[in-house]
Amino acid sequence: MTTKIANLICAAAITALAAYVAYVFSGLPDPMPTHWDMAGEANGYMSRSNGAATLISIPVFSILVFKIIPIISPRGYRTEQFSGVVNTLMVGVVIFGCVIAVVAIEVALGADMNISKVVLIGVGLLLAFIGNLMGKTRKNFFIGIRTPWTLASDEVWIKTHRLGGWCLVGAGLLMVISALLNIRSDWTVLIVVVAVLIPVVYSYFAYRALEGFAPDPEVEDDTNLET
Repeated sequence: MTTKIANLICAAAITALAAYVAYVFSGLPDPMPTHWDMAGEANGYMSRSNGAATLISIPVFSILVFKIIPIISPRGYRTEQFSGVVNTLMVGVVIFGCVIAVVAIEVALGADMNISKVVLIGVGLLLAFIGNLMGKTRKNFFIGIRTPWTLASDEVWIKTHRLGGWCLVGAGLLMVISALLNIRSDWTVLIVVVAVLIPVVYSYFAYRALEGFAPDPEVEDDTNLET
């Protein structure tokens, strides 16, 4: 996805969200619920103005983060070589934030839905979306599975992210199924933890198989010179 198209989609999504918030603002309770427990019961509140502003600011902040990453990435770890993936990720995260904001406002207005269940489904779909793009990323410090071994080897990075992508897709789909079947939330947490740990552990063994852990030749030469 090109930067221009990504920017247009994100701008349209946030504009639509802001227009929706302005339209329903007078009907929002004051204070309005802004946080819910796993059962979907409200347990945190903000003033109507602060709550509405916070919901709009989340996708806006997401755009800023994605725009800053290419600027501050050090040489050798730039994101321009997979800028299309970064743009696509930005669009997905921004749309996710806008959808969750709309759901939160609808619940605040009295809609009969379990927002925690909706969020879990949304997070699961977002994980699957991100996982589908992981194999297309390249070595960088901000996006992906950043272990000492993936950052030290392009090949280990690629292999690890191919596996990690499948793990995230699987975890995301399992989260959606768990939410739909009302399976306990602690199992959802376990699913995510396992999906993250598998590629992390794999990156170590992939590096050991491909590169090994022998001392650097330069270090050996320096040692010989000192003796």
